Amino acid sequence: MYQEHYSLKAEPFPLTTRGENLYFHESFKRSMSYLLYAFHRGEGMVLITGIPGSGKSTLIEEVVAETSDTEMPVTVVDCASLAGSDLLELYLEQLGIVAAPEVSNSRAVRDTLANLRQSKRPVLILDDAHLLSEEDLSTVYMLCNLKQNGVYVVQVVLAGHPTLRETLLSPGYEQLHQRLVATCNIDALEMSETREYILHKLRSAGWTDNPSIAESVYGAVYRSSLGVPRWIDLICSRMLLNAMAGDRNFISLDDICEVIRDLINEDLLPDQVRLSTQKKVA
Repeated sequence: MYQEHYSLKAEPFPLTTRGENLYFHESFKRSMSYLLYAFHRGEGMVLITGIPGSGKSTLIEEVVAETSDTEMPVTVVDCASLAGSDLLELYLEQLGIVAAPEVSNSRAVRDTLANLRQSKRPVLILDDAHLLSEEDLSTVYMLCNLKQNGVYVVQVVLAGHPTLRETLLSPGYEQLHQRLVATCNIDALEMSETREYILHKLRSAGWTDNPSIAESVYGAVYRSSLGVPRWIDLICSRMLLNAMAGDRNFISLDDICEVIRDLINEDLLPDQVRLSTQKKVA
């Protein structure tokens, strides 16, 4: 729709971001460097946290792409889809290993994965890891603690909401916490980063200042998105749609405020923004 209307070569604000459309803000770059550092080190566990929509899954996809030509089979397990499934069994299955009935203790698992490691170093990334049960976390500890001839067998990455960090700091998880070699949080964007994020995505899509955007628009997007990429993408996509519908080649502060009001009325913006707006109206 608006892609053709404004002669863009691609969708600037897609749900899934890859390649040149990806914006590397400071905490995203730091998180990625921590992951690659841990992979190079080949031991321990990495914890990546961030609020929903901050870019954890995007980071994982980028790291998997970066390591696709290395001798590291990276397995990503979405913990939201476990739904009572056995984490260990699922992991071995995704590695292409048919777990024998006796593969139910740490020694058998170690030997099974060690055979794989002779040619490749397996990496397990657990997305939405804040959803892991106590039993699953025990499995994670067992996996990241496995050694063969003094070498750790599998590299483990946990990615989830900030509550996951609190869980690992709580009593009963000291051993798992001690296995961490790096932790990083993907922060929400600052005001200046939000502006650069929007411009980067537009330019990557072939934007040539049509429609042009008033400087005040970036601040409005920042305040209504709280600097969270997922919300920024939604607001800016609707912003372009609204501009196209009005056949406009300039987006003003009034225009973006209209978009934000519509999204609030549709309950599509963060609770904090919607509640704050309701209080002002009241």
